[in-house]
Amino acid sequence: MLLALTAVSGCGSSWPEGDVRIGVKVDQPGTGYAEQGYPPYSGFDIRVSERAAEALGKKADFKSVESAVRQVSLDGEHPVDLVVATYSINNERLTGSNGEPAHDFAGPYAITFQGFMVKKGGPAVMSLSDLDGATVCVWAGTTSEATIKREAPHMVPVQKRTATDCIDELKAGRVRAVSTDQLILYGFSQVHKDLEVVPDVTLSDAQYYGIGLPKGHREACGKLREALKEYVRSADWTRDFKDQLPSVATAEPGKWETGHKPTETQIDKFSCRDKVGS
Repeated sequence: MLLALTAVSGCGSSWPEGDVRIGVKVDQPGTGYAEQGYPPYSGFDIRVSERAAEALGKKADFKSVESAVRQVSLDGEHPVDLVVATYSINNERLTGSNGEPAHDFAGPYAITFQGFMVKKGGPAVMSLSDLDGATVCVWAGTTSEATIKREAPHMVPVQKRTATDCIDELKAGRVRAVSTDQLILYGFSQVHKDLEVVPDVTLSDAQYYGIGLPKGHREACGKLREALKEYVRSADWTRDFKDQLPSVATAEPGKWETGHKPTETQIDKFSCRDKVGS
């Protein structure tokens, strides 16, 4: 009987053991935020995280994670099982070709482009050329600086450690703009009323946000993939996105949902693969 009970117990276990530890942002209003890093947590990433934990049959245990350590946090040795932190799916992260650990993604759960945020009342920004020679703040661990150097070489990127540092630089007038994914910037604009996102001025290809997890857990990855497909199929995605990022719906009437909501086909294309689309 003891052996039988042990076998049953073993069959009932699944990765991860105990609560699922999810790395999230705590300094990005609208996407991932917690006052001084403590509960309660809010933001669209948090809603997605709760869905992810439910799909794995676990409770969510949120951990603060900065952009610069998101990939390292998924090497299997750190106290994070998943990363849901406005984390874009790309081949470098899937293969570890950038010198950091390779890992899997489930997603995307949202789509965005790199944009710019400026102080209200400043010189108008109607095109990229209006920022020629301007200092633009980016933060460590993102692809924003490399994109600016490649696509807008006349700008002068200035790197800081965190998003909050960049917001402070912009408010103090030490930089002309902040550049990162537009969804992140719209979230900041909801709190910082003296700042605004520049509409229709973007860089690079689309960014596809995914749920990162360590290699070797494809069964769990498949559960997350199917949960995300169900999420976008239902009305819940639209409700959660609009609740957490109302500024996007206001700024992009009539097109925000089709512009930022992934399709089930895209989720299949990007999820649980060694290379995008493979």
